[in-house]
Amino acid sequence: MRLTWMDGVMAEVDLAPLLANHRSYVSLRKDDALFQSARVASDGAAIEWSDGSRVSASAMMKLPQTYMDATELRAIMDELRISVEGLSALLGLSRRVISDYRSGIPIPKPLALAMRYLQDRGSI
Repeated sequence: MRLTWMDGVMAEVDLAPLLANHRSYVSLRKDDALFQSARVASDGAAIEWSDGSRVSASAMMKLPQTYMDATELRAIMDELRISVEGLSALLGLSRRVISDYRSGIPIPKPLALAMRYLQDRGSI
């Protein structure tokens, strides 16, 4: 889901882990039309659906950010001062695969999560 937070920051939030983890969201997982009825709650503190289901902004903010583009990948690599060869060795991926991700091939969620983990640690 693409969101713009109140501070103007735009983000893509993957609600799948949250929706898959709670039985109360079964209808949202199975009914595309219902899922597309999402709107910002009148209090601005949640997303709500026409069946009354809600996901709070605080719950969404706790979800790991799994989307990453090539620009962000390169920026994190620069921040950590890690080369294509170094990241390849660290993650057990070929240099070619890392280079492909750096050039714009869609980055899989596990790699995005691994890069955010490394970034949070501040070093390798």
